[in-house]
Amino acid sequence: MKIFRDLYIHLNGVDVNTFSELLENTSKKPWVRRKDKEEELGSNKERSVCFEAIENSSVSAAALFIFPYKDETLWVSNIVPTEVSELTYDQYNSTLENFYRNVILPAIDGTAITADLTSDQISIGSVAGNEAEKAFIQFSSSANKSTGSSHPSDRKRWLEFLVLVHKAKSDLDTDVVIRALVEQGWSEEKAIELGIQFEFAEDLLSYIQGR
Repeated sequence: MKIFRDLYIHLNGVDVNTFSELLENTSKKPWVRRKDKEEELGSNKERSVCFEAIENSSVSAAALFIFPYKDETLWVSNIVPTEVSELTYDQYNSTLENFYRNVILPAIDGTAITADLTSDQISIGSVAGNEAEKAFIQFSSSANKSTGSSHPSDRKRWLEFLVLVHKAKSDLDTDVVIRALVEQGWSEEKAIELGIQFEFAEDLLSYIQGR
């Protein structure tokens, strides 16, 4: 399924301000640095970077924000549309890819800085492993989609999936589970209900393991 891509920038010893200047000096239309928006962020203004794009054939009109992630790593925390209420997955990812190719890569060329652009696709298997994905499909394809996990046979398959995800020690997000269920033909209401069960099970199993 499609997801919003992430862009991580590893400074590798380069100062944040130096990196910001590199971006500003190498950027070109439709991208322009918005220092005024950086200042609006208050106490974090010295460590945040904002660029804005004017809509054209390859990019949506939007403001892109770069914030500290951890250690010497920054990331694009959000892309906020400036002319529409929200961006689709394709619009968001296309805008991020444009910034990566036309601003980030030219700016870090010849420096110690590196950047990683994540995939625009995710699946339960890619996060929690093939066993968990197989268990998920077995549950979803066999369960009564009007009753969720209430039938004993369905509940057994659902619990097997929950245990396998926990054993995988993955960072499988509840939203991914809900979207995967909807793609498998579940109603949004039932998918959310199962998503809540998934989240509670992860918390409970983690608590038990940590006792």
